[in-house]
Order: sequence, then structure tokens, then C-alpha cells
Amino acid sequence: MPRLSDIKFKAVILGAVVDNMGTLVIMSVLAALLVKTGLSEDEVMARLRSTNGLLLGLILGMGCTLGGSYLAGRMAARAEVLHGALVAVIGTVLSMVFHESGTPLWFDIAGFTFILPAGMAGGYLARKHRIAPPAA
Repeated sequence: MPRLSDIKFKAVILGAVVDNMGTLVIMSVLAALLVKTGLSEDEVMARLRSTNGLLLGLILGMGCTLGGSYLAGRMAARAEVLHGALVAVIGTVLSMVFHESGTPLWFDIAGFTFILPAGMAGGYLARKHRIAPPAA
């Protein structure tokens, strides 16, 4: 059972930064690529707020959570799932603080429902890589 003393706060903070900055950068690049195709900023925002755009954002965001949590678990090299969960909790808090009004309820429910499992999955993958037997 993990203890409070097992938590490496530097790993959690760096994992949360990778999660949130990664999501921001990826979504910004996606928007820039859409603008580059000749769409206006209003058209880009409409596409990103469409069902397909929201689903893509949700998938990319969960991928960044998984990656940030994996990084935190690898850096900590112990209690990896806990570190992944803590990255997800920070992501949840930041999502609540910077929540954008006007998003559909299904998007909010899905985002808040899947962020913790994504974080724990990243930590689990980090643990699996730590204890994996050497390749033959």
C-alpha cells in the first residue's frame, strides 16, 4: 500500500505540466493547421466545438493525461499508479478552474469521468515497464 512518503511531488508536477501543456500545444497546432487550410478563425472554432471536434479533443486530452501520468510514474519509480492518479487529480482541478461554459453536458461528464482512469492507466504502464523482465 503506497504511503504519503512514496509521493515524489516533482514527478507529479512535471507530469501535470506535460499533461496540460501537451493538450494545449496539440490543440493549438490542430487549430493552426485548420486555419492554414483557409478556414476563418470562426469556422475553426465551430469545427472544434462540433461533436467530432469535441471527441477529438477528448481523445487527445486523455492521451496527454496518459502520457503525463506515465512520465510521473517513471520518474517516481514507485507507487506509479498513485502518481498517475495525482496527475489526473491536478488535471481535474485545472479543468474545473478553467472550465469553458457552453460545452455539452456529455463532454463534461466524459472528460471528468475518464481523466482519473487515464491517469491511473499511465501510472500502471509505468509500473509495467519498471518491473518488465529484461529482453532476451
